[in-house]
Amino acid sequence: MTGNQVPTYSWCASYDRTEGKLASALADAYGLSPHPWQRTILNDWLALDDEGKLLNSLCVLPVSRQNGKTGVCDPRETWGLVHRGEYILHTAQEYQTAKKAFDRLREKFGACRNDPRARYPELNRMVKRYTTSANQMVLDLTNGAHIEFRTRGSNADMGRGGTFDLVVVDEAQSYTEAQDAALSPLNSAAPHGSPQTILMGTVPDPATAYKGEKFATIRKMLHDEPYAGACIHEWSASEIGDVMDVQRWYEFNPSLGFQLLEAGLLKDARTMEPDAFAREHLGWWPERTVMLDLPIKAADWRACAIKEPKRGGIVAYAVKFSPDGATGALAACHKLEDEKPFVYIVDVKNLAVGIGWFVEQLVKVQGEAAQIVIDGQSNAQALNDRLLAEHVPSKCILRPRTGDVIAACSSFSNAVRERTVTHFGQPALDSSATGCPRRRIGTNGGWGFQTTDDADATLIEAASLAYWAASTTKRKPGRRAVIR
Repeated sequence: MTGNQVPTYSWCASYDRTEGKLASALADAYGLSPHPWQRTILNDWLALDDEGKLLNSLCVLPVSRQNGKTGVCDPRETWGLVHRGEYILHTAQEYQTAKKAFDRLREKFGACRNDPRARYPELNRMVKRYTTSANQMVLDLTNGAHIEFRTRGSNADMGRGGTFDLVVVDEAQSYTEAQDAALSPLNSAAPHGSPQTILMGTVPDPATAYKGEKFATIRKMLHDEPYAGACIHEWSASEIGDVMDVQRWYEFNPSLGFQLLEAGLLKDARTMEPDAFAREHLGWWPERTVMLDLPIKAADWRACAIKEPKRGGIVAYAVKFSPDGATGALAACHKLEDEKPFVYIVDVKNLAVGIGWFVEQLVKVQGEAAQIVIDGQSNAQALNDRLLAEHVPSKCILRPRTGDVIAACSSFSNAVRERTVTHFGQPALDSSATGCPRRRIGTNGGWGFQTTDDADATLIEAASLAYWAASTTKRKPGRRAVIR
């Protein structure tokens, strides 16, 4: 008995020609024979339009764990390299995932150029060179084809500057808006004129749903409004249901009975919480996975970017200390007459050596700053006291209340949405602004920004507080100074 080979939901526009069957035959010849369900997907991924270009520029594959997304992706990449001569970028969130994909390809093409032990000499003869580094693995072929395997991590700038035909996003359940902003344009000028992006992943974990927002949003779009030029194939349950029902295992796991074992699912069904089992093994998408709301959308944030910093006008500074007291961020906002306010991060400091740098910088501008805001349970009072000891006017220093922090975060996110604030594209601030979800504060639905594994909320909260202070302060000192 084998799993259901027909997706529970799929969409692909009709076509007359495909290279998928040839790609499957090539995979058969080199020891990675696709299952029937994988062959179906390959046909759609490599479908051709009337002009001989790839029909689908976006391909989405949500499927439960251990079902063999590689069994589709590897044949697609091998065909692209050998017969299409493509430039390919394969990304994964974790290094080990990217390395495994690279190693599988290397097993076919040989360990090096002119490898006497190569399993398939005809493929090895195509190898021009391998290039490896800490987070990047590259294979170049004599026919001009090129493939890179990279980790995404928290680097929103990864991939910028490259041009590819095919971009593969593995572990798409951890694919963030900031990463998408960096990767999406990479095949807009595909060298072979057939751009294609493949997103493969599982149901995002609701505990870190902010990471999977992009994947969930695209999946929902292709359910609600599928369009020609995109395809999706998924196996997913509509409810948790009876997790011990073996028939459901086979319905939602196409590779069950191949490499995926009943014994493994039985173990997990007995030891995992039902909702976790349903997500991981039945493809169940809980409602909240679509999706934990990010207050600042990447598209809105990008729209607020300007090329050069602005100076002058009313200037306010804000210091935000992290809850554990390990780091602090100093932000500034310039509110110029008849222009949109401009925010930026002055610097972020590790506090292992204390708060002296913050004291020095803020004393330098204490006569010109309209407001200095200090927030954070750790170090905030100490910085307040140090500034007073340095004769910084008490009216210049503001320790915000909970309501002030709520107002600052809300007003700043609204300003970004309405495009009435500017910044100049500092990568750390970009990541913080677009990668931090809401955290509840207060008792009446108020919120601030939440630090995640990939984004530090101290930066965006510091920027929000500086913006709020510059917008609301009544103080108007004379000449303004800036920290450089």
